[in-house]
Order: sequence, then C-alpha cells, then structure tokens
Amino acid sequence: MDRIEEKPKFAFVGNSHMAFWALDIYFPQWECLNYGAPGEGLAYVESFTVDTSDCQVIIQFGSNDIYRLNDENVDDYVERYVKAVLSVPSLKTYLFCIFPRNDYDDYSTAVNQFIRMLNRKIYEKLQGTDIIYLDVFDRLLLDGRLNPDLTIDDLHLNGKGYSILVETVKQAVDL
Repeated sequence: MDRIEEKPKFAFVGNSHMAFWALDIYFPQWECLNYGAPGEGLAYVESFTVDTSDCQVIIQFGSNDIYRLNDENVDDYVERYVKAVLSVPSLKTYLFCIFPRNDYDDYSTAVNQFIRMLNRKIYEKLQGTDIIYLDVFDRLLLDGRLNPDLTIDDLHLNGKGYSILVETVKQAVDL
C-alpha cells in the first residue's frame, strides 16, 4: 500500500500582511493555517491561544502599533514583542521584521527610520533564542519609503511584494 505523504504544516500569525496572503497559491505544497487578523498587533499576539505546537509558525506584526510608540516606551514594547513571539507554540518559529509603511502625506521617511531602529532592537533581543529572523525591510524600501511597486495602497503588499516574502520563507525553511 502506498504511503500518503503528509504536507508540512505551517501557521501564519499576525496582522493584515498575514491575513491577506494567498497562502494556498504561494505554498501549495504546505498545509497552511492563516491566523492573520487585519488591524491587529502586539495585543493580538500576546493573547494568541491557538495550539500551533504541531506547526512551523511564521509571524509578522507591528505595523499597527507604530503610532503608539515613542522613545520612552519603545524598550518596553520590544520586551513584550519578543516575549509574545516566544510564547507562540511551534516546531520552529520564523519572525518577519516589521515592514515599512507610507501611509502619511508628507513623503517623510521618519516612520521608516523609526521602524528600522525598532527592528534592530527586536533583532538584538532575539539573539540567543531559536527564532529565525526574516529581515526583508531593505528589500521592501525605495528611497526610504515602502516601494510603491510592491504595494496596493502604501501599506499592504501586492503580488510583487508577497513574492519577496515567499522567496525569503522558502530560503529559510529547511524541508
């Protein structure tokens, strides 16, 4: 009798970048569970209670938290962020950086400079853990802003943007 090959199981957790990702199209060889929730951020991941211990987990969030952060509370946020990521049960966890965004009117790059600093602090805090950090920040940028060729609305990714994520995930996952 032929043995049926089981598909590797992946859970995607986070905000709208996860929720809107057409996982069945990009990863037909995997069983993908999508726990992305538009508009969510740290509080969602901190309260995530789904048992994903039999999955490899891919997480991305933080974009929706940016405007509540400043120099005074960023270190506390990083502590909570990393603790939340570490608390999601998994066989292996992959964490995407916080993505750049352009949803402001003055063409400033200040928010993305802040996100870059925040990503650096998160990356440093993850050192010594088993989390695999997926840094696509610079690949999504053009002149300090989210590349308009990769987005549908200066915040959410289009097919070209998701292709960068897919390539990054496939390079990181060892199957």
